[in-house]
Amino acid sequence: MPEEELLMLEEALSGEELLTYTSNVTVPNDYWQSVLFPPQQTDELTVDVIKASSRLPVMAQIAELGTETVYGSREGVSGTQVEIPKIQRGRWMDEKLIRLLLMANQGGGLRRQEIASIVREQLNDAKYAVDAIRARREWIAMQAVAIGAISYAEGNVKISVDYGYVSDQKPVLSSSTDKWSDTTNSKPLEDMQTWYQRQADRGVRLTRAFTTQQIIAYLLQNKSIRIAYHGDPSGSANPPQLTTAQLDSVTDSLGLPRIVPYDTQARTEDTALTNGKLAFSTVRMAPNDRFVMLPDGPLGNYLWAETTEAMVEGVEAEATGDMGIYVFRDLVSKHPLRLRTVGVNLAFPVFPHADCVITATVI
Repeated sequence: MPEEELLMLEEALSGEELLTYTSNVTVPNDYWQSVLFPPQQTDELTVDVIKASSRLPVMAQIAELGTETVYGSREGVSGTQVEIPKIQRGRWMDEKLIRLLLMANQGGGLRRQEIASIVREQLNDAKYAVDAIRARREWIAMQAVAIGAISYAEGNVKISVDYGYVSDQKPVLSSSTDKWSDTTNSKPLEDMQTWYQRQADRGVRLTRAFTTQQIIAYLLQNKSIRIAYHGDPSGSANPPQLTTAQLDSVTDSLGLPRIVPYDTQARTEDTALTNGKLAFSTVRMAPNDRFVMLPDGPLGNYLWAETTEAMVEGVEAEATGDMGIYVFRDLVSKHPLRLRTVGVNLAFPVFPHADCVITATVI
């Protein structure tokens, strides 16, 4: 925490009056990680994932009585190996912050409520660690679904996982008039029907779709979709813009999935200071140019394992979270005082149904 922020907190806690508003504005983050990849615990950090080569049944022969049965060949299976990485985040608390935390126990009345807000927002390092781990897990899950791969590089840590999306699963609208941002000329319904049929021909029924609110806005304005709902007016008149319910009606009538918005974001802390201050970058969990179609049900599982810290005697939990999140706190130095809070998690998604997804670049 920068020196000027420390001074501000110290002055606030030692002053007579105090008002805080840090919690008044909330950012909704609807995480889908456990819906798309339900948690499943494992004891191993290396897991083999086996899947069948096809979902369509092989039909039997029609034969005359007394004839020998025709025996089918045994199809091969494919497999991948998943290494579960460690997800971790922590914060240091030096003597000044420890002193502020102790000062927060003083006072009463309204002042105590306001100080509790500061402690909750600025000094609750356990919650900070849990939130950070959940955000990274969501990013991993949505990168897997929306891109078909996970690529991460920070410092000496590099992770690259390719879930094997083929080109038919990743269509790109390259022409400017085909892109859905061209609400006059593009034909999104025809695109959706084409992509839907590609998976239907493989025996996969796509029942869910998501994209950004911006792309949904383009769909509501799209001329061809408005005509599909209102009909083609005579002359030069244009049908009115659609509502979300009307768009749902159009996709329902064509047997296409309803489209829901997904715009969840988080931040990463930049390694370098900007003008001597902390700097952060906003990161979308899924790219803002994608339209993704999914089958019903889970796409796999989010494998998680008990952390080594949780297994070691003497490392007491400060807090715990879902899927094995373990947060511990220890006093690293008594002179000078230095306290650290660390959250750790062993988790990663397996994605056996990766071949059932369509992720199109539409703008």
